[in-house]
Amino acid sequence: MKTDTDVLLFATRLVDEMGEAAVRISRVRLVELTATNNLRAAAFWRDVMRASEHLLAQRSPAMVPGTTPAAPLSGGLAT
Repeated sequence: MKTDTDVLLFATRLVDEMGEAAVRISRVRLVELTATNNLRAAAFWRDVMRASEHLLAQRSPAMVPGTTPAAPLSGGLAT
């Protein structure tokens, strides 16, 4: 995966500060810029979104949106 250093730096900082919300924030920004037809900035945010997803996947597979936790919760409700 070839990633621009600016994109990687921005995505790393975003993930460090926002955690899982980094992907959602970058996706919203991408949609806003695509709607305004700012293709260069949209391409930057698309790369940031992908890099953020990749960084989150490296840190913990359970943190990536749309995945299930690795282990089921124990304890459940007692009846």
